[in-house]
Amino acid sequence: MDKMNSAYVGTMPIGRMIHLVNQHKDRLLSTHLSTIDITPAQFKVLAVIEVEGIYSPAEISKALSIDCGSMTRMVERLVKKSLIEKQPNPNDKRGVLLSLTVLGIGILEQCLEIIATHVGPTLTGDLSSEEIEQLLGLLTRMLPS
Repeated sequence: MDKMNSAYVGTMPIGRMIHLVNQHKDRLLSTHLSTIDITPAQFKVLAVIEVEGIYSPAEISKALSIDCGSMTRMVERLVKKSLIEKQPNPNDKRGVLLSLTVLGIGILEQCLEIIATHVGPTLTGDLSSEEIEQLLGLLTRMLPS
């Protein structure tokens, strides 16, 4: 198979298929997280702070591909909801560092439980555990090292 044809699964480009699966995942997240008044974008910010240990709004916006203006508005919404707090950055007098509040940690734990019990199983459908492992392995190989 030449390079042009190998980029397609059937007649669908691989990138388009990944995009459609991502949209489906975001719709599932939106539906299930709305029960606890959290958007998928808010969940992702909470998770990046707590799970990945990224505390700078600029670094979070890079990690999530969010523009700085959107990130600023997101931080203000999460502070208003008492899910995160801002502290001065000791290494940058103009910057702040973000951390989850006790309430924020509780909400993140609820999000992760909802994802594990509802979103994940719906997203993977009838794939076997072996197929899920294979898919994860293939997707991991597609990422840059």
